[in-house]
Amino acid sequence: MTSESDRAASRRTLLRRAAVTGGAAVAATAATAVNAAPASAAVGDPVVIGLPNAGGTTVTSAAPGGAATLALQNATGVTLEVKMASSHTIPSPAGSLTAYANGLNVSNGNGGYTSFTTANATMLVPIPPTRVLDTRTAAGRERLLEGGGQIDSQGRAVAGAWLLVRLDGIVEYGDGLIGNVTVAKTEKGGFATVYGRGDAPGASTINWWGAGQLLSNGVITQTGAWSTTNGDYYPDTVAIWVQKSASAIILDVTGLLVSHPESAVVNNPKTVAGARLATDSATREVRAQVIKANAERADREVQPRA
Repeated sequence: MTSESDRAASRRTLLRRAAVTGGAAVAATAATAVNAAPASAAVGDPVVIGLPNAGGTTVTSAAPGGAATLALQNATGVTLEVKMASSHTIPSPAGSLTAYANGLNVSNGNGGYTSFTTANATMLVPIPPTRVLDTRTAAGRERLLEGGGQIDSQGRAVAGAWLLVRLDGIVEYGDGLIGNVTVAKTEKGGFATVYGRGDAPGASTINWWGAGQLLSNGVITQTGAWSTTNGDYYPDTVAIWVQKSASAIILDVTGLLVSHPESAVVNNPKTVAGARLATDSATREVRAQVIKANAERADREVQPRA
């Protein structure tokens, strides 16, 4: 295995030479060096660590016999320091590694990169049960971006209705949600699908088989983004497709899947510039930009039915 990195002239921790006995693993253990002269290793030379380094590129070759190529230990400080870059972009050559605010980028050598970020390890943030949709009342329908005209006089979404619910004030730049979907006042047998992005799945989230039923089911789904025809953008939405027959639809959220904890904004007591998040629109916008910088990814999808 070969790894390359440019080491800045300012203090950098490198590897210390380890002894190799027979087929034993190659290990490198960092040493504490006080007032030591800067070390520099030419390409292909043995790697030395524990000293300030002023060098350029160092190549580490795989150890013989399948043993570990490199082991890093340092009881007095960081094992390995990778300095943060100001941009996600990584130059060639392939394999170049750069750290940025939320993770690491590895160059593919063609101007692109693979990101290893907190988004690759999405976390669950439980929240108090929060109702985001209840088609039975006008107040319960306030979050509808689409589908408000597909509700009948009994507060039921008609057969074939497509409902889109905005989640601002609950999550900002999230990845998914956990919750509960309920149907009530069913007209006859039917089913509904809760989903977050892309085309509607063919599978169902909840099924009912007759009139006048009240049923619920747990749901875990992605969230999606939505752009309206007048240019408004909503980074967090969830869709519900009601099929076969009319039914009232209730959706409650109990947990958020996010790539950064700041994305879970519901009941968040944090402040910006001394003001609470909930009231001032300018403050909310500043807060949103902070969250966006922390959590947004370049591969976010937007619903195709804008």
